[in-house]
Amino acid sequence: MTVDRRGSPRQALGRDVLVYTEDGKAIGACQLCDVSATGARLSMAARTMDKLPEEFILVLAKRAKVNRRCRVVWRSQDEVGVRFSIRAAVKSRSPVAANSAASAGRSQATAG
Repeated sequence: MTVDRRGSPRQALGRDVLVYTEDGKAIGACQLCDVSATGARLSMAARTMDKLPEEFILVLAKRAKVNRRCRVVWRSQDEVGVRFSIRAAVKSRSPVAANSAASAGRSQATAG
């Protein structure tokens, strides 16, 4: 039997999202399988998985500018588990990275 060690419960979603490098370059599209307050499980094509760095920006809603900075926790052949990370410094001033930092900061302020 598998033990669920997650700190917060996951909600199944199954929606299309985008992934970008921290400097704002598009990596590709993927599917957001499930999400929690602290992380997510993503499903993606092999070509996207091959380009995915250890840290990246997950764009949940481009028009609403909802982004999360992510760190890879585990990888399988077609899925990746990520933890949402919060860092005070933004490496680049790209719109995607800046929006990610701002939205993550707002999430922490309202959660705390």
